[in-house]
Amino acid sequence: MVSLSNILNHGLLLISPSIFVDVATPQQASIEQYNIINFLGGSAPYKQRSGYGISTDLPANCSYEQIQMISRHSERMPSTGDGQFFNQVLSNFNSYKESHVFKGDLSFLNNYEYFVTNPEYYEKETNLSNSDSPYTGTTNSQRHGSFFRQKYGSLYNPNEKLPVFTSNSGRCYQSSNYFARGFLGDLYSDDTVEYVIIDEDSKMGANSLTPRYACKNINSGAQSNKSDQFDKSYLDDILNRWLVDNPGLNITTSQISGLFLWCAFEINVRGYSPFCNLFTLDEFIRSGYQNDVGNYYSIGEGNNMSKVVGSPMVEASLKLLQEDNDNKIWLMFTHDTDMELYLTSYKLIVPENDLSVDQISFPNPYNGAEMFPQSGRTYLEKFKNDNNESFVRFIMNDSVFPYPNCQNGPGFSCPLDKFIEIVNQRLEGVDYSSQCDASGPPELTFFWDYNTTSYDAPLINQ
Repeated sequence: MVSLSNILNHGLLLISPSIFVDVATPQQASIEQYNIINFLGGSAPYKQRSGYGISTDLPANCSYEQIQMISRHSERMPSTGDGQFFNQVLSNFNSYKESHVFKGDLSFLNNYEYFVTNPEYYEKETNLSNSDSPYTGTTNSQRHGSFFRQKYGSLYNPNEKLPVFTSNSGRCYQSSNYFARGFLGDLYSDDTVEYVIIDEDSKMGANSLTPRYACKNINSGAQSNKSDQFDKSYLDDILNRWLVDNPGLNITTSQISGLFLWCAFEINVRGYSPFCNLFTLDEFIRSGYQNDVGNYYSIGEGNNMSKVVGSPMVEASLKLLQEDNDNKIWLMFTHDTDMELYLTSYKLIVPENDLSVDQISFPNPYNGAEMFPQSGRTYLEKFKNDNNESFVRFIMNDSVFPYPNCQNGPGFSCPLDKFIEIVNQRLEGVDYSSQCDASGPPELTFFWDYNTTSYDAPLINQ
């Protein structure tokens, strides 16, 4: 239906050269808005947040006091479940091909080879062995670690081991490992880094980077009646378009919806996907918003338990901000779902109004690709000015994200005392253990007891 172009910034752009006809130079064209990664939720490669033009540099006359980072794993293969779904769709395509020749938009399927060449690759982070892409996950993690060292190296104490906190997801651990290698460079060794590997099991209760697993009372489908209201007729239009050239093709609109996901993951692995060519820009926009609506009402502010589930991590984060620990760098690696719960609990990503299901909201206040792309990360900086006054500031995916209603500090930061007050009000009346009916520890302690408690959970394939 459309062709992808690699123009200027090597993005995957759904535009024709006519975009440049009314400007003097290509640099004047606002082409990033046509990048399909903007509409592929958290499944496609990393992209920097669009941002507001605020410098991410340390504000003048300030010095860093602490940095907290929460990151999801880097670019990955499809999950096992997604792989089963893709293979079923591929089986339908192959069955059709036994007695037909694909025509029109689907003609590439006559010679298509599936991008996951070994089922053992499912769930894994992409690397130089299992993928051929400029967006390789392990490489991006290492590059991120090197950048992070350049930016926050003043907080690093080379005389102490660097603590790295990760869930026991294999890909989360691998991301943390390559990040640490990038951060430490030639100094990387068992003597310079300590991995604190937190079990994802529900037995961990609130002492977890994945507290949702211990929360019995969170129901991600509680608001499905809302998200189901979104108009999905665009999928029927796609199906009817394909059937004109390929009558009798056995494919459902649900499977067509999954092909947007196929497009995203194949980009992770190959750097491109012919499936991306099947859809118009309007269809990418509708699919992306449908995904955002689903996330908002299942694990975002649209679910009244999201604030509760993310609260143990927020409470621990606030406690760190108010302490003067020897360690100044706090690194957390987990999943996008857990980041979404954490940042929702912090009220960083809470829109002024619930996400509309009657029409697409322009601008979209809850774009998953802006918040949680593969390799997505959010920093929480703490710095002080010459008067010894402390401020905090979020940086999401390399763009300053001013805290709502508190941005009058240097570099649009929030005074620490005011920030603590706002977040405490946000969490007033919240009790994770009782509201979740959770067993296990009632609070997050691993930041303070990792030197005396063994956190070495075996890695799992998820």
